[in-house]
Amino acid sequence: MKHGLLLLAFLLILVACSPPLDSQSLSQFQTDGNSTELNNEQKESLDTLTQSSLGDQFQSLFIDLNQVKIVDSSQVEWSDTCLGVEQPGVDCLPQSTQGYRVVLETNGLQFEVHADHVGGQVKPATLGLRWTRECGEDGLCDHLLIYLPDSAHACWFQSGEMNTASVNLQEILSPEEYEQLIDALRNFSENTVNLPSSDATEPVMVTLTFYGQGNTFPSSDDQQSLLALAENIFARITP
Repeated sequence: MKHGLLLLAFLLILVACSPPLDSQSLSQFQTDGNSTELNNEQKESLDTLTQSSLGDQFQSLFIDLNQVKIVDSSQVEWSDTCLGVEQPGVDCLPQSTQGYRVVLETNGLQFEVHADHVGGQVKPATLGLRWTRECGEDGLCDHLLIYLPDSAHACWFQSGEMNTASVNLQEILSPEEYEQLIDALRNFSENTVNLPSSDATEPVMVTLTFYGQGNTFPSSDDQQSLLALAENIFARITP
């Protein structure tokens, strides 16, 4: 929850500090999400406002500004209403949407945040984990996406109906469980594995794609632990 509030506050300031897109600048953008970098004046203004106006708010959230690094920021015209962010069970309309791309770094991980130009939508956009469980005889199909640093989206089908839910990870995980996930993302490399589900009453296969930013390929035991963690997160989100 803390990370979500930080990102929202940060991006609202970004919107306030950046000039509106005019017809001339729009001609430079492509609908596939190509971006134009913010100039130095905009970045300096953003940094000043973040340090002064929101300093007290960050401290009240126990967030150290020194631990959040702005890696890059740019204006973008997104090609759809979802700002280029996939979310299970959500239809994205093909519509050009003005906005911003911001790359942040915290906890040793880099991640993107996408926003529209008025701050009405602010979305983490870097996948940390994708988990899918195949349909079994009971007709269930399950999907889970985790976006860095703290966002989880689940989708499941039951009796022909689709259900969706979204949560902040730190609301459903213990500090130890959350740190286990963050530590794995820092250290393990990207990998995909197909394994039998550990909590299914009948044998069904799950596909786990882990978007780690480290250099170590996880062992089979590590993959089993990541699979169990993903299934645990999904079980806590769904009824």
